[in-house]
Amino acid sequence: IVVFFHGNPATLARDVIDRQQVPRQFAESHLNAVLVAPQFAVDALDSSAGGFWQDGAFLRYLREAALHLARLQGGADRNDFARLPVILVAYSGGYLPAAYALQVGGAGKRIRGVVLLDAIYDETDKFADWITDHQDSTFFFSAFTASSAGGNGALQDLLMNQGIMFFTEPQRCLDKGDVVFVDTGEGAVHADFVSHAWVDDPLTWVFDRIAGFQRGSGGACKP
Repeated sequence: IVVFFHGNPATLARDVIDRQQVPRQFAESHLNAVLVAPQFAVDALDSSAGGFWQDGAFLRYLREAALHLARLQGGADRNDFARLPVILVAYSGGYLPAAYALQVGGAGKRIRGVVLLDAIYDETDKFADWITDHQDSTFFFSAFTASSAGGNGALQDLLMNQGIMFFTEPQRCLDKGDVVFVDTGEGAVHADFVSHAWVDDPLTWVFDRIAGFQRGSGGACKP
């Protein structure tokens, strides 16, 4: 399950679907997964975590999503979806619910990877703690412009203090233990980052590089 946390101000229909083309990018990738996206504060300059600051809230959301996904599959067993691994993707202000989902969300080892798109503005300790505690079983990928360069730099400092190695260039695969930071330089704009960053359709690029979950023979990183 890929869970996408939007930025602000945003609505799922106008921004996530129409403007950023998240479902299309997801569908055109070779990732064998389903996509879900909660609506946070509607069209508001509000980076609050919604209910995700509460203990276990992210796990409860995943359970609710499993029920709806099973219904969409014509009455499939919800337990099949409730056991699926999770990749958490956050853009911009979505960093805050992402940080709390990692710290107190209750999903534990189901979270196999985190993708942040110009999205580290604070809560660097929460991200650092999660990376440190799960570095052997997960991947972490963060691409950024000058907008969130300070937060990304602060997180890198925390990781270096913990002796955790990381890459600063795009990698062919995102596999267990990989921690990657990509500074996209002056060519990318924060407002367009989900659809145009270091490449066009950056989500498709990332999804095709997640090791172990591709379908068929597609994707840049073979399963």
